[in-house]
Amino acid sequence: MRTAGELTTTVTDAVGELRFDADLGARDAVEAMRELLTARSQIDHRAAVLAGILDRLGVARDHGRSTRELLIVMGLAPSTAQRFIRVAAGLELLPTLDAHAADGAVSGEHTDAIVRGINHIATRSPEPIDPTLRHNHVTDLLGHHFSGATPAEIMDRARTLGNQIAAATPDALPAAEDRVLNTLDHGTADDGRLRVRADLDAEVGEKFRAAIEELATPRPEPDGSPDARSTPRRQADALEALLDIAARGAGDAASAPASRCC
Repeated sequence: MRTAGELTTTVTDAVGELRFDADLGARDAVEAMRELLTARSQIDHRAAVLAGILDRLGVARDHGRSTRELLIVMGLAPSTAQRFIRVAAGLELLPTLDAHAADGAVSGEHTDAIVRGINHIATRSPEPIDPTLRHNHVTDLLGHHFSGATPAEIMDRARTLGNQIAAATPDALPAAEDRVLNTLDHGTADDGRLRVRADLDAEVGEKFRAAIEELATPRPEPDGSPDARSTPRRQADALEALLDIAARGAGDAASAPASRCC
């Protein structure tokens, strides 16, 4: 078995030596791209496995960091670091997906979608999912991947499977009412901008929608002309206004004198 240093030298040297002729034909260019994408998927898989090993070894904790923070310091984008950690934890229970990802047959993004999909299905099930049923769900989601589904479409399929389980469960909440499914993710893009993604139940979603719409109402420009901002821009400004309101409320609560009992 190669040492870590020998492995790094082998991989980086091999990639560094790759050259593509300017007169490369279309068929050869397509084939080269396929090979590179397979190699990228294989590397993504191994990076996720290593992220899991780093986490188990407590390397980051020994330096007062989380594994996610360590991976970011090592050069990964925050969203990629989180994906590696999530995939590492998920693959331990998904040997079929692990094997396909190791071969490079499934991209890192699709692997993550399947892991998140299985987690979603488990959340919708009132009982722990046994290995046989979990394997069936993985096979279903893999089939969608190999049929050309995008990561978002794989998640849609996982939602359908989760809803089918819930529908067959007495007294189970519909997805639109199940707050256990609520998530809010955010990560910094390569250009430093923050990207936010939320998945909310109908009640919380309606509260969010109402608050944004109230603060995003078009207002005339100083010269009386119509609001020049696009709808997405007005909604982003409304979110900022909501955060300012929340910050002022927190400040008022912190500075208010403590109430006296009796």
